Amino acid sequence: MSIKQTQTDKKTTDSKAILRTVAKYRYLTINQLQAILGVSSYNQAQNILFALWKHGFLERLILTKAARWITYIYVFALSPHGARQLSASGPCRIFYLKPRDKRSTVFLEHTILINDFRICLKRLENQIKGFCLESWKQTKQEVKVKLN
Repeated sequence: MSIKQTQTDKKTTDSKAILRTVAKYRYLTINQLQAILGVSSYNQAQNILFALWKHGFLERLILTKAARWITYIYVFALSPHGARQLSASGPCRIFYLKPRDKRSTVFLEHTILINDFRICLKRLENQIKGFCLESWKQTKQEVKVKLN
C-alpha cells in the first residue's frame, strides 16, 4: 500500500511530513507529535499515528510505567515500509526500527526526554524572532547543540 494510493494530495503531504518528523526524532510519543504539529486535540494526533501504524508505515512500542497506577505510553518509530516510502523521493540515510530491535524502558524514557528538549527548542524558534536551532548532533558521549 502506498501513501499516494490511499489518500488525497493534501493528506499525502501531511503523512509524508509526519513520517519525516518521526524519522528525524527517531522515537515520538503522541503528545510530542501533537506539540510538533500544533494539533489541538490529543485524539486527532493519536488517530493520525494509529492510522500510519495500522498501514505499516510506523512501528509501535509500548512503554509501561508503574506507580500508583499503571500507565501505558505509546512510542512510535519509522518502520522499514515507512523508510522505503521516504527514500523513494531520494537516497538518504533514514533511521527505522527493525523488527528484531528491542528497546529497554530506560532507553525509551531517556530518548523521550531528549526529544522533549528538542521540541521545546523548535517551538522557541517559532516564537522568538532571531532564535534558531542551527544543528543538533548527538553521539553516545555528548550532545552538541548550535544556537543562533
